Amino acid sequence: MDQTKPAFIEIYILLRFPAAMYVSLGMKYILLIGLLISAFAQAESVVEVSPSGEFQSLEAARDEVRRLKKAGQNPPFKVVVRGGDYVMEEGLFLGKVDSGISFVAADGEKPRFFGGKIIEPAWFKPLQDRRFLSRLVDPKVGKRIRVVDLKKHGITDYGQISHHGWSNEPKDRVPPASLNIGGQRMTLARWPNAGEESPYMVYQHYLPEERPLRGYELKVQEIIEKVRLPGEVTLSNVIDPGGSIRNKESHGGTFEVAFDRMKYWNEAENVWLDGVLGSTWEWTYNRVASVDAAKKQITLAYPELGGVGVGASVRLPHFYFENIPEEIDQPGEYYIDRNNGLLYLYPPKDRGVIVLSSLAEPMVVIANANTIRFQGLEFDTGRNLGLKISKSSDVVVDQCRVANFTAGGVDVDAEKVRIINSHIHGIGAFGVRLRGGKIATLEPADNEVVNCQIHDFGWEQKSQQAGVCAYGVGHRIAHNEIHDATHFGILLRKANDVVIEFNEIHSLPKYHKFDGGSLYVGTGEQPQCRGLVVRNNYFHDVPTIGVYPDNFSWGVEVSHNLFHNVGVKAGRPPIYNNGGGEGRIFNNIAVDCVQLYGQGARPKEERWFDYWNQTLERYGDGKVKETAYNKYDDFKAWLTKKEKEEFFRPRSDIWNNVLYHPHHEIHIDASSLALQQGIFQKRMKEPGVIDHSGNLRSKGNWITQEDPGFVDYANGNFMLRKDATVFKQVKGFEPIPFDQMGRLEKPVL
Repeated sequence: MDQTKPAFIEIYILLRFPAAMYVSLGMKYILLIGLLISAFAQAESVVEVSPSGEFQSLEAARDEVRRLKKAGQNPPFKVVVRGGDYVMEEGLFLGKVDSGISFVAADGEKPRFFGGKIIEPAWFKPLQDRRFLSRLVDPKVGKRIRVVDLKKHGITDYGQISHHGWSNEPKDRVPPASLNIGGQRMTLARWPNAGEESPYMVYQHYLPEERPLRGYELKVQEIIEKVRLPGEVTLSNVIDPGGSIRNKESHGGTFEVAFDRMKYWNEAENVWLDGVLGSTWEWTYNRVASVDAAKKQITLAYPELGGVGVGASVRLPHFYFENIPEEIDQPGEYYIDRNNGLLYLYPPKDRGVIVLSSLAEPMVVIANANTIRFQGLEFDTGRNLGLKISKSSDVVVDQCRVANFTAGGVDVDAEKVRIINSHIHGIGAFGVRLRGGKIATLEPADNEVVNCQIHDFGWEQKSQQAGVCAYGVGHRIAHNEIHDATHFGILLRKANDVVIEFNEIHSLPKYHKFDGGSLYVGTGEQPQCRGLVVRNNYFHDVPTIGVYPDNFSWGVEVSHNLFHNVGVKAGRPPIYNNGGGEGRIFNNIAVDCVQLYGQGARPKEERWFDYWNQTLERYGDGKVKETAYNKYDDFKAWLTKKEKEEFFRPRSDIWNNVLYHPHHEIHIDASSLALQQGIFQKRMKEPGVIDHSGNLRSKGNWITQEDPGFVDYANGNFMLRKDATVFKQVKGFEPIPFDQMGRLEKPVL
């Protein structure tokens, strides 16, 4: 199908007329001929993909475009994809030769691309294996379980389940196969069941020895008593911590539990533990080596990061077990017998296309290309990434759905990449990862993630993953809705000049109840990471922290944001700067929160100078003037520091913020430096501002139980009226653009 032909015919007809006729007809026809010739030169060459057409795959269409190019046709090229389900046995690669292609869904149609094997419902048979039936913990569900012989249908690659976790993610690890039905991820057979309240989940601060809680432990216990971890259990005692994973001679630890559920598990060495056994953020996925049901002891196959029950902040170990055929007892649970190629399934109530993920490479790879566009396509299911974009420019992913990829959604290390108007969900790790730009010159990547819905991510890697992770220079993250995930909504590391604005972030973290926040900044090792701006965002229903510059992160600007019901369960402020400084916090409103702001004081560990001395050597003594980093006034001020105290207890500024707390009392941190020094009375005007550093400059903030002037607080309309009281109480306070926060009604162009 070649849509250039109509334009060609019109031009051909005009050219058949004698030249004298053009003179007689007038100048307007000469102009018309010029316009038509121009249209002909710029017209797109169109290739159509359809399940039953000449080109039935993206790869075939790409190859046809390559043929057209070789025949002398020039970009742009358009691949129109008709509706239907397409299975991708291999990923689509687009290189330099493929520049100038758009892949666009046909009007009103939904093409879906699956990186997996589609399993027909008719392949499933009733479970009749008496041996399998006899082993079920709940024998009554046996009549509901169905089984399919995958090998019989040519499906033999299920991948390998492997050990991984926070700070222990093997390079190039490819996750195993998983099952999706109707676009929803099914549950690998587990115990306890997801959402199940277990009597073995005891909410008690973990201590390696029996003694009364003291100091900060008491505050942590207050938090522990407010949270719930359904579907998890805890340990009773550590028998052997097992050493550190960094020591190659270490072994897996052994711990005692209060249950003997293991007695039902016939192949315990194939069972995997998913949970937290050390510091609260140290999530792990470890194999069970052996169990002793009589002693109620479990031994792991691999050592943990520091050992079981060992870490800088061990609070409440919690975990569950999976890959257990005996535990199939809920709709949507499944198990794969890898030796015999059998898939067991307790069918869910809602049905749809059944897909077993098989694609072990990214579904789409774009490398060294430019001017590539995907619009209106659905990329669904894969063991690796959805899209990987590297060393490329001017790539757009628009109005696409990216779902059910285990290793990550869209991975960008390029320039001028736009992820817009898209729906990204069901991802095992990050939703979008942005890299690019030039660190040496601060040349921006100009990448964007705008007007997307990103949710239900981080299920396979539960720690330090975010809806959008940003590294490098010059990104914009705006007008997205990010929600319902295990850890962070947005994560910044080794990043400069990143603007985060007009997003709505809510209902996370769902898994890490004692650590992190919805927007996490971890740039403390690189004090030159500046230009980080968080403005005009709406954070709500966040149990921990809203904006969290952690571990000596420097120079973050936080302004004009609205925080609602943030930090209440954890007794934390919506904005917490942990150890770092030079932050500028102004013109924010916190509603129904128990604090306004916190300035932490991390331990004065010499190890930080291993990083900071490198920065001082590179940019200090005036050398910064010869670099692009000379534009950061706050960084130049940092380079003038002389005393260690200036590094470990830096200044930050907080002014003209509002805390409206009609239903909550202010949470007073008993370890606040202000209390310790007996100067709390000086802070009575701002009791919601907590300072552990002794170097916070705070002024003009309003802590009140009086409505600051919202249009309709009761119904969640936090726009300020023109006559709002806050404008009188806080001199210079600017309106919060609440009506512009979150996703836009119309797609961005």
